[in-house]
Amino acid sequence: MQVWQDVEGHLARIQLERCAVSVDWHIPRNGLGDVRLDGQVLSDFHPLGPELAPVTAGESAAAEHYVRGGDLVANYPDRPAEGLRTQVYWRAGTHPRDGAIAAIELVVSIQTSLLDSCPKLAIASHLHASEALRMTDSQSGSFTSVVPPSAEADPDSITGAPHCYVFRLPGRQYSYIEMIHPADVQSSSWDGWLHGAHYRLQLRHELFADRLEKGVILRARVLGVIVDRRDDKAAALRHWQRFLSEQLPLTT
Repeated sequence: MQVWQDVEGHLARIQLERCAVSVDWHIPRNGLGDVRLDGQVLSDFHPLGPELAPVTAGESAAAEHYVRGGDLVANYPDRPAEGLRTQVYWRAGTHPRDGAIAAIELVVSIQTSLLDSCPKLAIASHLHASEALRMTDSQSGSFTSVVPPSAEADPDSITGAPHCYVFRLPGRQYSYIEMIHPADVQSSSWDGWLHGAHYRLQLRHELFADRLEKGVILRARVLGVIVDRRDDKAAALRHWQRFLSEQLPLTT
């Protein structure tokens, strides 16, 4: 099994067969960075970033991280607010790749020392793409274009549309698939604007609509899969179905 390696300071890196990625766990909102596919650098590609404040020099002793095989784990005190504690897993070995170049699962857990709180946290991905699609029906495996806009119905208005997106990255070689478990998301939103020959896009998932009591842990999962462009919609459907059948991880 490939494992995360501490490179320097607060930077960790993992090398898979065709893919290498880094995470600066002191700046969690940057998510995955310095992503290389078949030796090529993906520019402006930062998926799976929890929107948490960066770790300052004075907080380094309180924030911590460790590596356990394919898991990179980071603990953030007083985030996203005072009295809350967030734990983030970037997991490179839990979801079967099944022909994908890489499959990295982000698991976010929040607990509190307060008697009652209302945590709010979002996961965001920033990237460039030539096209973006959203799955509209997991039974038929149908998708609708969100970028460029489709003449069909807006997938965000379709009741029960899966939170599963396919981004066709510049260069016609690779696609990035992102999905969040329906039990874990409050809402998903995307934003995109033309940037030269491609679109600059942001996908954002709002988490944790429930109030949080002391002793309770809230947990959410987001899966990012990088695939070869060919048959990317079929790959998205296959990984979506497998993702729904997987048990909630018992992280510690």
